Amino acid sequence: MPLMPRSFLASYVLFVLASVWGHSLFAQRHFGIEHACSHPSACGDGLVALEENAFSYTPPPAWIDEFTDRDASFLVTYSNFPAEAVLAFDAAVDLWSAFLTSDITIRIDASWETLTVGTLAQAGPNNLHENFQGAAFADTYYAAALANALNGNDLSPQSDIACSFNSAANWYFGLDGQTPAGHYDFITAALHEIGHGIGFIGSAYFTNGFGFLGTANTPYVYDHFTETIDSIALLDLSNGSSALGNALTSNQLYWNGSNGAEGVGGGRPRLHAPSNYEPGSSYSHLNEATYPAGSPNALMTPALNAAESNHNPGPAILGMFEDMGWVIGGCQWTDIALGPQTSCNEDLGTYSQEITLSYQAEPSTGLIQVNGALYLTTESPQTINLTGL
Repeated sequence: MPLMPRSFLASYVLFVLASVWGHSLFAQRHFGIEHACSHPSACGDGLVALEENAFSYTPPPAWIDEFTDRDASFLVTYSNFPAEAVLAFDAAVDLWSAFLTSDITIRIDASWETLTVGTLAQAGPNNLHENFQGAAFADTYYAAALANALNGNDLSPQSDIACSFNSAANWYFGLDGQTPAGHYDFITAALHEIGHGIGFIGSAYFTNGFGFLGTANTPYVYDHFTETIDSIALLDLSNGSSALGNALTSNQLYWNGSNGAEGVGGGRPRLHAPSNYEPGSSYSHLNEATYPAGSPNALMTPALNAAESNHNPGPAILGMFEDMGWVIGGCQWTDIALGPQTSCNEDLGTYSQEITLSYQAEPSTGLIQVNGALYLTTESPQTINLTGL
């Protein structure tokens, strides 16, 4: 089957004026697919298939429907994909487009090929960028899709994400999440791999008892939020040390970003850090035992059970992306109700109007601008008194 480009266009209202500057790392081959990598966690075995049937389904948030704004756009180029897999991948892309916000089209190369037995899929960012305008951390690599979103410009002409799916896997291509026994939900796998491509990936690697962070000693933005059980930041441990190696194989690594913590109810999202280091699995996934099939935060664990469907990234994962810099959707209004209105002040020629805003999801911190005045977001529904109208 020839390459098929497909475009997903969405409306978005993010206005950014920025100059393009800084440095970029261009992968010679795709992370996690063709690149003989020792650093990115998307390498190695990829998403692992577990034969045990889970019979679980986490549906998309109720606020996502055909009327929901898509604040990011995708362009997918398919290679050898069967038609039913294209439809399922399209559905996964559509879900991510409702969560993410970016002015720059996110481009994906999706390949249908033979992978190692037991591997369902592999993916990662094609390019990494550092020291660009809009980056929160200096001397830190960001996945291309996130870097573009933060900068407001396309920082590299290549595709942003490369992913491959095992043509021999027993896939379920349905869109309803009702994955039968012995089958693997394709939408779930696609959501997982796109997640790696947009930045759910760290730079850790491990060899002979020693741990390392960074590509050419440059960490990824993900690495800034990882810590030990004792709240010691991994970036504060000596690179190439046994202390870092012990941490990476401690089974007790955590995420310390505030939004990710909010997503697990105020604790710390637990990362996958088994005692036997697993290239391509350790560090850049959530812990499988802590977030098993059926958990709202199970999407980015290293394995997918048969008959497990997860069509929602979950609050912890979305919070982790927000910590890294993504603007996450879900705070659009679903309703604006008019409340009491005061009579006109004849001296000033103005009046006041009360409005009540209902959001798709409970907002965190932020600002609303109405008629030039700024109001803090609080809760849903939120009542605002507009004065001087």
